[in-house]
Amino acid sequence: MLFSKDKNAKMEEVKQYLAVSSSATLDSLVPHIVNAERDYLLPVMGTDMYNELQAYYDGTLAASGSGSGAELDTAIVLTLGSLLKLVQAAVINIAYYIGFDVMNAYITDSGFKRSESDTVKGLYKYQEENLKRYFRTNGFNGLDAVLAFMEANAARLPDYADSPIRTALRTEFIPSASVYNAYVNIAYSRLTFLRLKPFLALIENTDILTTLGAETYAYVKTEMAKDVPAPAVTALVQQIRWPLAYLSSCLLMEESGADLTDNGLYFTSTIALGNSDTQVKPASPDRIALLVMRNRNIGNSYLAALRQYLVVHAADFPLTTLSTGNVLRRDNTDKKSFWA
Repeated sequence: MLFSKDKNAKMEEVKQYLAVSSSATLDSLVPHIVNAERDYLLPVMGTDMYNELQAYYDGTLAASGSGSGAELDTAIVLTLGSLLKLVQAAVINIAYYIGFDVMNAYITDSGFKRSESDTVKGLYKYQEENLKRYFRTNGFNGLDAVLAFMEANAARLPDYADSPIRTALRTEFIPSASVYNAYVNIAYSRLTFLRLKPFLALIENTDILTTLGAETYAYVKTEMAKDVPAPAVTALVQQIRWPLAYLSSCLLMEESGADLTDNGLYFTSTIALGNSDTQVKPASPDRIALLVMRNRNIGNSYLAALRQYLVVHAADFPLTTLSTGNVLRRDNTDKKSFWA
């Protein structure tokens, strides 16, 4: 565990990331930290990288034999120190999020109870929801920051550089929420991105694979796994991301029924409750259908542009069957001009 009781007699480490009371203790947090690391952190960084970071935290890194020289050891140690800060920030927010309800209750042999006091009052419901949303957003977005840092410093993190997790990540056309957000706005939300991943896979295995062809698709994936992919492949990936992002967003909106958030597509409206409170409610079916149609039309336009790109750059991708596909194909019914 990347927090210890010895270093948190007065929650010193936790206070670096959250303004908690000095009367709080780590004991109540330990089960939730363990769960956060097991369920959310390990799948992101892998067991080997986690063990190296744990050795750094425990002060046993030198004994593990990391590095091959004094200069390299120093670089690795400095990198691990920065990584630890990012990891702790993400983990502690997720721990408070997943343990929120349990930490607000007493679990006894006679059942579950809540505390009451004349001097300390419980939060209002809206405050609870806002606080949980704060923990959730900062925690999961923090995992994206961890991923970005490890990728940027892979040369100093050999346990991550050689991990299957990194190999799989590098062969994804859209590997993170921040990359997705460059094409379709999801407010950099990792939670929304996790919900999008099945739809990304579906569009990739249908529209993108069909457009590229099996041989070109395999070649592109092989190049993406390299430290320095072929420039032509890097340029092609940029073209692939546009239709992939827009078409996958349609599927999420259709399934969730809602502005793209981890809860679905929502919009805000102001209602008169005396203080002009802001209420968040589901989008109307007509609004959903309009936005789905809009994104699908944009996505299909980018898909057609991808086909044309492959035709224009046929010399870079000789394994692709040279065909205009649907780029110059249309229904001639009731048209004044005729396309053959």
